[in-house]
Amino acid sequence: MAKKTTIQVPANTPLIQRRRSPIDLRIQGDDILLSGRFHRWQATAFTGRDLDELAVRMAVDSTSPDQLTVPSDDRRDLFAFHSSEVHRENASHYRAKGGLLTSTGTHPFEMRIELPEGHNAFFGVSFVAGKAILGDAWTELVTGGSDGGGIDAERRLDPRAGVRDPDLAAA
Repeated sequence: MAKKTTIQVPANTPLIQRRRSPIDLRIQGDDILLSGRFHRWQATAFTGRDLDELAVRMAVDSTSPDQLTVPSDDRRDLFAFHSSEVHRENASHYRAKGGLLTSTGTHPFEMRIELPEGHNAFFGVSFVAGKAILGDAWTELVTGGSDGGGIDAERRLDPRAGVRDPDLAAA
């Protein structure tokens, strides 16, 4: 007889069906170094007249590199971007050129990186890409990357994420 486990989920907690596919970034140069496989991100995507082309802007939690997760995590990356050239445009914006690896192969690619001023755990990436380049990543980017719950939704699934929804009692 199989052992059953019961999990109680508070009524106001969105049910997360799956984690986002991680993104692998290796961006180095001109006073910037971003390196890791990040799974906490939220995307906003826009299409223009050409519905097969997306303008994507992503907020990425830099405290979510996947080396902190279980090593047996074999999920395929949403995409991987490795820079070959990085230029600083101003105090908090960079332009990186390199290669984008998706389910359709490796493509020459350009991406913009935004680092908010001050102490902040998040950074932004933005790019424009066609469906033919993004391949399987297209759908996940269009839906924002999650079945619900925003950028922090996966923290509820991570046992190392610290205190989650503590019970508070009045004296």
